Amino acid sequence: MRADQHMRQSFSLMFWNFIGIPLGIFTNIVITRYMGAESYGDFLYIQRVFELAFIVLGFGVLQSLNRVVLLAKDDEHRKQLFGSGLICLLIIYLVISIALYIFAFISPNFREKGILDVFLVIIPFSLIPFLLQYLEQVLPSCNKINWLIIQRYVPRIFFFMVGLFIFFFIMRRNISWNPIFVVWFSFLLSQLIVYLSVLQKMKPNFKNLKKRINEIWICNKEYGIQVYVGNLFSTAFTALIPVILSMVSINNSGVGFYALSLTLSAPLSFIPIVIATSHYQEFANYDSIPKKLLLVTFCISMIALIGLWALVKPFITLFYTEEFFPVIMLTIITSIGTLLYGFSDFFSRFLMSKGKGVMLRNSSFIVGFTTLICSLLLIPSLQAVGAAITHVVAGFVYLVIIVIYYNKSITSN
Repeated sequence: MRADQHMRQSFSLMFWNFIGIPLGIFTNIVITRYMGAESYGDFLYIQRVFELAFIVLGFGVLQSLNRVVLLAKDDEHRKQLFGSGLICLLIIYLVISIALYIFAFISPNFREKGILDVFLVIIPFSLIPFLLQYLEQVLPSCNKINWLIIQRYVPRIFFFMVGLFIFFFIMRRNISWNPIFVVWFSFLLSQLIVYLSVLQKMKPNFKNLKKRINEIWICNKEYGIQVYVGNLFSTAFTALIPVILSMVSINNSGVGFYALSLTLSAPLSFIPIVIATSHYQEFANYDSIPKKLLLVTFCISMIALIGLWALVKPFITLFYTEEFFPVIMLTIITSIGTLLYGFSDFFSRFLMSKGKGVMLRNSSFIVGFTTLICSLLLIPSLQAVGAAITHVVAGFVYLVIIVIYYNKSITSN
């Protein structure tokens, strides 16, 4: 019965991933045509700054919440952890907001790119994407895959509807609204409605608040802080790539090209991550990952990679304007790195379910230093191409290290 449940959950996640792909692609085509390469790059640059801020100032609290929810005794215990986690998230949001206002006035890049006013207005709404991070950590740990599907894909449907509105109303009537404001607030509103709905279903409980926060805190000292420190050297440096790219470029077009190539190659990571997510709770009881599961994941992923290489050039040529043609070569390069990252995350999910925080931290150190060194060496001279090559090198190093730690883990077991 458990195997059938995992099969259904894996199928549901994959199904919605592939449903989300055409919706996301259509929306992206409309958004890029509406905004142009430079404004699209500005939009994504602001998004990456929020992501980087959460990584740096999240302190591993949500990773700890993931762990304590996974080990919770019963549903009532989980609901109390949900509520305590929301309080922790609110505190993190306030700290990040203050830090971002300070950063906006210190960094000259916002003024130079002409996006300071937009950024200052958007900062108070950063809690909405931070809620995404909260739900991504909590829902897999309590095996609420249906809710996970809702919070991931219903906002894409809403944003798709926004794309239709932009295409049929704004673009055709040549309405001169600020495109960054239009896209950003449409993006945030489409998320907020869904996240509030999912939170209502979760029924967070704020009883025993001090006790549950202390439980998260203890886990954070033993586990979460290890993952956090590691993330500073891997995920944070990965999020830093667009920031470095923006700082060495005249405008943010290269940021948009690089980010779009990652978006087009992102489905390659869906397969291993979806399978690992649906098996996450069960991984805690496995001695090792079943070989059949590894083989199926590898074969499907390689077929998807070959398909992407065959389709990316005619796709970009057909649906995007000529200024986006550099994305073709970037996508071919970044797709390799994305697939390597997907396989690596598959193994890291297993180690995470085992509470191997030190292993995850150490692997993140190595990947982070690799990303930083490659970024500093390649991006100033090669710009977006340098960022793409950095993505591949870091993905390869990540996979090698995480497989070594995986083998050590199953040997010790």
